[in-house]
Amino acid sequence: MNDRPDATELLEIARRTLLADMLPRLPEDLRYPALMIANAMAIAGREHAAGDADASAELARLQEFYGAPHQALAGSALAAALIDYNRRLAADIRAGRCDDRAGLRDHLSQTTADKLTIANPKALNS
Repeated sequence: MNDRPDATELLEIARRTLLADMLPRLPEDLRYPALMIANAMAIAGREHAAGDADASAELARLQEFYGAPHQALAGSALAAALIDYNRRLAADIRAGRCDDRAGLRDHLSQTTADKLTIANPKALNS
């Protein structure tokens, strides 16, 4: 679809309008909620722009970590597979069954960086 502006751009336009035109006119008690809304809009825009790329990469790392064949998934199937793998990983960590500590550390570091890129990219520069 080539319609412009797309969803990511619309969110950014609405966010800029909220911050530049509306926030200065809001009473003090509504400024914090408005800033929270603007932050949520920024996160949603980054998440939409990223699509399934980060989740697909996370799934591929988990499949490799567990020696499972690579299976490309999308949408709700991808989300369900990630839930299953992450539950398994959490149980294995709790039980002390993760022998590949370097692989585990690499996976967790990359997953955390990917999630921060969406939720709080400024934290990566700290």
